[in-house]
This record gives sequence, structure tokens and C-alpha cells, in this order.
Amino acid sequence: MSLKYQLRAVWIDALNRLRYGARAPRYAERVWIQPSACHRYIEAADLAKHLGSRVRQMSGKVIRQWPSELEQPFENHPKLTYCWNHWRDGQDWQEAGAIEFMLSRIAVSPTGVTDHCRTPADVQARFDNLDGIREDVLQRGRFPSRQELDPDNYREVGGILMHLGPEGEPIFSGAGCHRFAIAMLMDQPFPAQLGCVHTSALKYLPQLRQGP
Repeated sequence: MSLKYQLRAVWIDALNRLRYGARAPRYAERVWIQPSACHRYIEAADLAKHLGSRVRQMSGKVIRQWPSELEQPFENHPKLTYCWNHWRDGQDWQEAGAIEFMLSRIAVSPTGVTDHCRTPADVQARFDNLDGIREDVLQRGRFPSRQELDPDNYREVGGILMHLGPEGEPIFSGAGCHRFAIAMLMDQPFPAQLGCVHTSALKYLPQLRQGP
């Protein structure tokens, strides 16, 4: 699995370096995002349709014309809404709408599976696991990078995916949604996998690469 990412990185890194110099974006590189700077998201499927590739495969891609028409406010995102209902407002997962949402997604899935869940028991186990992830983050007092959790992880592959829009504004990609909801409730920078980068955001990369 790591070889696939390394080969992708060789190609993307080299092309970006040729076009934008030594400080160009790199595939799956780690950036640090301030929660208070995050206000919008772009649905992963919408951006994939717009650019013709899956969002994680576009990590490090530089965009000249930003699709601002695809941006949406967080209240439009059902997963973020139920996560904040649960972790911020104290509702249980059922009250927050999470269980119903997942079961509805399973019901319309061609495979009968969504996020590795097939049955109500699978769904409950998934949300119990998410509570465990949040508890681990709270005990650490910070959000860990992917390599902290798995030293063999390639760069920040699989992390919360954040695009950099015009003038460096962080735009959530929709990938890593539950972890993003946790990170947003913490008043400190969190590690993220770099997504797409608008040309005007290139100058902000050096400061975003610096950890807290």
C-alpha cells in the first residue's frame, strides 16, 4: 500500500517542484490547520466530478480557477451536524440523528454496506469506536498525526483532508469527517493531509507546514 503512495508522490512532487519551485506542495504532506479559520466544505463527490479524480488522489494538486460555487456551510453537512449534536450538545447518537442516517445510507447502498457497516449492531459499534477515538484525543490533549498512530504510515495519508482555497483559506474536503468534527471542537491547530491548493494559497504553505 505504501508503495502506491510513494509512486504517486514521486510524480506529483516532481511536477509541482518543476512548476512552482522547491517549496511547492507535496503529495499527502502534513499541514497544520487552525480550527477557527475553517468555515466551509466542498462535498468530495462534487469536487471529484468537477476535477475528474478522487479527492485523496488530488492531494497536492494546484488549481488556478477555484470552484467557489461548490462550497457549502457546515450546517449543510449531515455527518458534521450529528457529530456536533453528540459531542458538543450531549445528545446520544440516536438523538443526534447518526443512527438513522447510517441505516438510511446502508438501505440505499448497492452492496448493503456503508463505512464497513451492514447491520444496526455494526453501526452502533462504529459510533462506540468513534467515542473511543475522541476519548483518546482528549487524553492526549491534542490531535495526533497519522504517523504518531502508525509509524509506517506514509506522510499524512488517510488524515483529515483539507484543501487550501483562495488566500490560503482551509476548506474541508469531506474526507475524515468524524475526526474533523473532533478537531473542530478543540481550540488548537490539528494535523491534516493537504488536499488541492489554489495558486494564491502557495505563499501560505511554509507557515502551515510548521507544527504548533
